[in-house]
Amino acid sequence: MKKRRNWQPVALTLIVVMLIAAGTLYYVAGRHQRSSVMLEPGKRYVTYQSDYGQRKMVKLPDSTLVILNSRSKLYMPENFPQTRGLVLDGEAFFSVPATGQEMVILTDKLKTRTPGATFRLRSLESQSGAYCLVLSGQASVGKSYYSQTDNAIEELTTGQSVLANKGIDLMEKETFELAEQEDCLHGKLVFNNTPLPAALKKMEDWFGVEMEMRGNNGRAKHVTGVFNNDSVQDLLATLGDSIGFTYRVTRDKVVIKF
Repeated sequence: MKKRRNWQPVALTLIVVMLIAAGTLYYVAGRHQRSSVMLEPGKRYVTYQSDYGQRKMVKLPDSTLVILNSRSKLYMPENFPQTRGLVLDGEAFFSVPATGQEMVILTDKLKTRTPGATFRLRSLESQSGAYCLVLSGQASVGKSYYSQTDNAIEELTTGQSVLANKGIDLMEKETFELAEQEDCLHGKLVFNNTPLPAALKKMEDWFGVEMEMRGNNGRAKHVTGVFNNDSVQDLLATLGDSIGFTYRVTRDKVVIKF
């Protein structure tokens, strides 16, 4: 007479393995798709997201134009523009038309209000720094969280900016070079005999991706050219052929080798 095998331990082991695998997939998916901490519970949003190394243009129902930088997310309430407010996690240019109703853009560090303006706003929830640069019009910018030291609102006009750091609870009003930001707004990346390290820093700012250069040969190289709305991969391919380097694009950074 054959003995009946007890499948319960085997089945239990399989169930545990499946649960662990499912939990891991849920964690990984959630880590890359999690929503902003600034979203209101129970409120429904339309999400716009740009891909890695790309800039995405979005036109909102009130004719606001938004250029999302690499790996940035913009959340628009479903009742927009009845409620003219947005949530940003990342970096974007905004061109907000004056409609008589104030626009409010919220990040985890800054709260920007404007009756109509063109400005650049950067605030990633994974980083402590943030800024708002006004290219035209006017905007009121303050901290989006309660500060024990300073909750003042800064009034910005063309060429003025706010730099902030939540880690040290600091926000300061500054000025900036308008022409360079206007080139960036219009999708034009300009290099004029620019040393390669400085060009890579400019590309970091442009695409919102980290650039790492390996090898000392590249420090003496210079870049000249105008690039219009190219992706980071297109730009690297062109520069790699002309200057002589190879590159590798990962999820976190671009590694350039000489």
